[in-house]
Amino acid sequence: MNTYLIYIAPGIGDFIIAMPLIQSIKSQDPTAVIDMFTCSDKRRIGLNKKMVELQGDIRHCYYYTKNEPFHSLMFLLKVGYHSYDYGIVLEHFSSKYMSSWPSKIINFCCKTTIGAHNPYNGATYEKSINRPDSYYIYDLENDILKQLGFEPTVMQRESYSVDKNPVLKPIIINHPSIVFCIGSGHVANEKLHDPYALSLKSWPTKNWVELGNKLVQRGYEVIFIGGSMEQGMIEPYHDELDSRIVSFIGKHSIKESFQVVREADLVVGVDTGLIHAAAIQGTATLTLFGCTDPIIVKPFGPYSKIIHHAIECSPCLGYDQSYTCTNNKCMQGISVAVVLDSILHIFER
Repeated sequence: MNTYLIYIAPGIGDFIIAMPLIQSIKSQDPTAVIDMFTCSDKRRIGLNKKMVELQGDIRHCYYYTKNEPFHSLMFLLKVGYHSYDYGIVLEHFSSKYMSSWPSKIINFCCKTTIGAHNPYNGATYEKSINRPDSYYIYDLENDILKQLGFEPTVMQRESYSVDKNPVLKPIIINHPSIVFCIGSGHVANEKLHDPYALSLKSWPTKNWVELGNKLVQRGYEVIFIGGSMEQGMIEPYHDELDSRIVSFIGKHSIKESFQVVREADLVVGVDTGLIHAAAIQGTATLTLFGCTDPIIVKPFGPYSKIIHHAIECSPCLGYDQSYTCTNNKCMQGISVAVVLDSILHIFER
């Protein structure tokens, strides 16, 4: 029985993106025991633990944080020195803003360590993978499998499970259905403290409203999904929304949200967790890209389509300019007409 400790960044999308690697390890090493850890805190870790519970292949979900030094020390003592056979750091790209602590933790806890080389933060691994420019995250997962002595099977499937016990009773009743994932979870500038500030990944909310209105007029079931951030985004436009648009914002758990994007005929959104959850489950997706690089983080699978408006300063997320940018021209340059045309073409096919 081999034991694995895997670092996964704290976002919903980060967890979803790791599922092909996790499930490929389990399929090729059926007795594997897999634990994960992330950088989080006692307030936020509940969502990660809930996703671990839903998915079913991960035994424990740990976290560390500089803001809870006693907890972080207890985490290290609990996992122990060289108590795991393999340690893996799964990070999407190289940046000086990536912490070296995940590599330090697995070097302490694991006998063999694997990760992609990051020239900016001094992270070291026993088995270091050279990361070329624009390195697709699922190619990295295949290269990690090779380092483990497994077959690189990540992209041999069309979908992966995020819920071991899916509910059979549908949430979406009317079809054809299009779910909008409008939020992204990253504020535009770290100096801004408005919880509803649009992020660099965000497409203007008025565009989502206009697009939704045009689609319901054509007979599509349009559904908005999200939480408190999305609620703050959409409230100022309440009077402009066609009454036929369905709002699931703030109404569903993470389990139910995964079900909604699984049942949809199409999910449209920015580069965010729920659109990755849709794609990984085999749902057709259309993702709007600007500040992130679709070559690196394009959602999984053959039914994933993108719109990418590249300008001279993009992609920038994770680099210096992303921390000062307050005008995401890369996303504002994507027109409603272009997105509408792409959606109609997807349904024609």
